[in-house]
Amino acid sequence: MNRIRVTAIVSALTALALLLLGCSSNQNNTQSGGTTAVDAAKTPVTIGIDVPFHPIFDYLTANADNYFKNTPYHVTFKTLDATTQVPAFGRGDLNVITTVPSFMPTIKKQYGIDTKYFFPMARWTPGPQLLVPKGSPVKSIEDLKGKKVAIAPLSSRFGAEQAAVEAATGQTINNYFQLSETDAAAQQLSLGRVDAAFLEAPATAPLLAAGYQPVFSVQQAFDKAFGDPAVMNGGFIASSAFVAKNPEFIKALVAATQDAWTTFQKDPGTVIAAASKVSGLPPAQLELVAQVLNLAQTTDAQKTVSVRDVQTWAKIYPLLRKSGFIQESPPDPASLFVLTATGK
Repeated sequence: MNRIRVTAIVSALTALALLLLGCSSNQNNTQSGGTTAVDAAKTPVTIGIDVPFHPIFDYLTANADNYFKNTPYHVTFKTLDATTQVPAFGRGDLNVITTVPSFMPTIKKQYGIDTKYFFPMARWTPGPQLLVPKGSPVKSIEDLKGKKVAIAPLSSRFGAEQAAVEAATGQTINNYFQLSETDAAAQQLSLGRVDAAFLEAPATAPLLAAGYQPVFSVQQAFDKAFGDPAVMNGGFIASSAFVAKNPEFIKALVAATQDAWTTFQKDPGTVIAAASKVSGLPPAQLELVAQVLNLAQTTDAQKTVSVRDVQTWAKIYPLLRKSGFIQESPPDPASLFVLTATGK
């Protein structure tokens, strides 16, 4: 793959790295799951996402009429810009959105909405990584204490790096490194202006191909700290009131998403083809997205919200507070999640 093509793919998919963190898309379009006329007797439900190229979400969009035809719900899927998705949820324009559990306290603070997370659309495997040049004497995060590290602006992130550094070192990311917040973190590293860069796939791909080495990852930190090698991040959330009022819809959406995911694992071509029509992206780029999200290797157990997931996030929230990402930890973290496997 030549350099121009790598650059083009990285440019097109940079926002995806941020699905794993819940970030951005520069598109703002509306999609529905088919052309069937809306049944006035059905309850309308609108689901939003802020990236236009998650293959499973796009496949759900393409097949919404089929998945929900025997339910009392008419379901519409929308792709919004990252700057508009949460405000739309706050206004009540969206019933369900896809974001990271770390942002749920912020939604509560900004809009006064209690939320519940009920399905993981991505997990940190490996998540953001610290990369250093080939031949660097740095072998671990400990070797980077006090060193220059580039990262995307923390205001554009969802706290994974901050929590991981806090878990691994006991210090905030700002105190542990000479931190350089920049939209060009990979470039700063390749130009030799920093000792390391905190990056996530697909931005890591060209650097890894060029011999840059990972010395630390969010996955590594969370596995060591919590015994959890696949921490859930971006996934479906809804208001607690909506979840309580519509338990059958939550079950239907979870079942549909699990089915779409299983279909991808058995027949990826079918899902990619449908997702390509919905998103407008070439199949090759969506295949790369699937690799980044580790969709093929995700286990059935990881397509649920488990007790371990809740326990892990109960430990991450205090780290996010210590790091300054959130002002207060949720007093009852377990209340923010629906255990998908049991429906509780």
